[in-house]
Amino acid sequence: MSKKALFYKSVIWQVIGMIWISLFSYLWFGSWIRSLGFTIVVVIVSIFAYVLYEMLWDKFTKNKKF
Repeated sequence: MSKKALFYKSVIWQVIGMIWISLFSYLWFGSWIRSLGFTIVVVIVSIFAYVLYEMLWDKFTKNKKF
């Protein structure tokens, strides 16, 4: 998988997660503004963490059979 495709895949996954994070953080904070701010930070960090995870996974499992 190319890095570009990997990035787009992670963005789509994060949009799905963003909906859930927004709803649950709204219940926690009681404010949509705080909830959305928190959600944006979590999504940005998660995208890059996911891409890094996938790159490391590929690197360490490239020639291994499970």
